Amino acid sequence: MPINLAGTNQALDTSLPTIYSEFKILRDETGVFRSCATKMELRPHEGTSKNVNNYNRVIAYSVADGADIAQAQSLADTTTSYTPGEVAVQVILAGSTMRRVQDPDLLRRTGRILNAAYDLKEDQDGGLQLPSFTPIMGVAGNILGPFEYTGAITRLMIGNNRANPEPPPMPHYLVDHPLKLAVLAARIIPLTDVPTGTNIYTPATRTSGLTVMGGGGTGGISDEILRRGIGALGTFFGTTVKKSANVIPDSGDDVSGAVFSQEGLVYVSELEPRLDPDTSDKSMRGAVELNVWGSFVWGLYRSGAYGVEILGDASMPVAS
Repeated sequence: MPINLAGTNQALDTSLPTIYSEFKILRDETGVFRSCATKMELRPHEGTSKNVNNYNRVIAYSVADGADIAQAQSLADTTTSYTPGEVAVQVILAGSTMRRVQDPDLLRRTGRILNAAYDLKEDQDGGLQLPSFTPIMGVAGNILGPFEYTGAITRLMIGNNRANPEPPPMPHYLVDHPLKLAVLAARIIPLTDVPTGTNIYTPATRTSGLTVMGGGGTGGISDEILRRGIGALGTFFGTTVKKSANVIPDSGDDVSGAVFSQEGLVYVSELEPRLDPDTSDKSMRGAVELNVWGSFVWGLYRSGAYGVEILGDASMPVAS
């Protein structure tokens, strides 16, 4: 007796409807750069640019007791300008599409997708500022370790200037790619204090960025890193550590992270992002044009003193 089944390669192979039980939105990397930056607002009727003026320093001299002071100096000022530009993302949903698709929340989900795209663009633009800090620690192609990072932090402490130190104000942040920070964390542990077939722990080679003598699994930060990974770093050499996959590797798998003062990274907002749905075009028969747009710009302040670029390899881990 034939039994008529419904399904692929069955008697009724086209009778089953396709039912979608759930609708998900792809995730983007959470933005970190606004939390690390000095935020300024360009208000209405203030022009096209935010202008920051700083006065240069003068020098004090020793003078003989009772002698007339003849060291009058001239003041000088320097202006840094930040000019916001508009950023927008748009999707048009046809009226027929919203009537026919199975997802009754398509319009709302699309709005969330547009907001996520704007936030991603904003954070990636912030990450693109890091290579503009003029001092550089690390080298393209090198896998970095604690010494490059401590070197960058200590240079920041004196504003990259030994003759005339310019210590940047706190707080200080270290922001870098997870693939680089994972190596930093692993080389802080380390997993052994007896190197096998190598002398990477000796003082003579420590400038190459490899680990120093120590032992893993002995308590403290080593155990915390093994349990919690990069998050266990928290602070490194007195600097708050944040990871961001929105600092994008170049064609050679190198990434520019940075350690910087919050005052050194500037975010100027002219208009915070807004969602504008437009249904005014009747000829589009119920279509909705969704626009998310705003106006902002990123920039640096005192790029040679208030931040240090950290350049190094961020290749994908592979099995050995």
